[in-house]
Amino acid sequence: MSAYPVVDVHQHVGPWPFFGRWGGIEENLRLMALRGIDRAIISSARAVVEDMVAGNTELAQSITGHPQLYGYVTVNPTLVELSSQELRRYEGNPQFVGAKIHTYYSGCSMSDPRLTAMVGVLQEWGRPLLIHTWGTGEVAALVVLAQRYPKLRIIAAHAGGDAWRLGIAAARSCPNLYLDFACSMPYRGAIARALGELGPERVLLGTDATLFDPLYVKAVYEHTQMSEAARALIMGGNAVRLFGLEAAV
Repeated sequence: MSAYPVVDVHQHVGPWPFFGRWGGIEENLRLMALRGIDRAIISSARAVVEDMVAGNTELAQSITGHPQLYGYVTVNPTLVELSSQELRRYEGNPQFVGAKIHTYYSGCSMSDPRLTAMVGVLQEWGRPLLIHTWGTGEVAALVVLAQRYPKLRIIAAHAGGDAWRLGIAAARSCPNLYLDFACSMPYRGAIARALGELGPERVLLGTDATLFDPLYVKAVYEHTQMSEAARALIMGGNAVRLFGLEAAV
């Protein structure tokens, strides 16, 4: 066990509509134990791709009784009122610590006015947002959102994907933007560049489990040279602070 909590801020539970690794919450727990992850913040794949309400319900049931697991309330910007009801539904549940938006599966681009309205609701809700971010256009639109809603702490999932250099630049210009580098292929030097341009305070561990074995992305973080103080922040300390988690491992 490490001297600091290892917190994965980007996990999923349940099946996706394509080939990959997935299962019930038992698979998340198995991989966490196998790969040395102390806590995880999880969204429901069903809530993202099929049924927001049913998926959030299943997630709440799955993480109950597992204090090392936390949840994202998945919201859909095309359904602002229903999404707002979901936020109110889980705001009293201490295991739900943030919200999740997937621009592709919701059919709502980053620059869509409906997404802008949803982000405004989330700023009022007051908990961090994890948002799928991939490509130049999405990163550019995310900067506009982050600047419009500076009190909302936003995690750019995948750090912009193949536009990760722009993702780092976006975070540099927006102090409320954070990056996780979950990916299906490693971008050489991405985390080191983020450290050099941002410092360690706004980089988080995200692995995309259970689509991928978390060993894959976690190893990229572990093989990036950094001080032990920076490593403690990135691998868990930043998440503990950002989401208000208990500090004890």
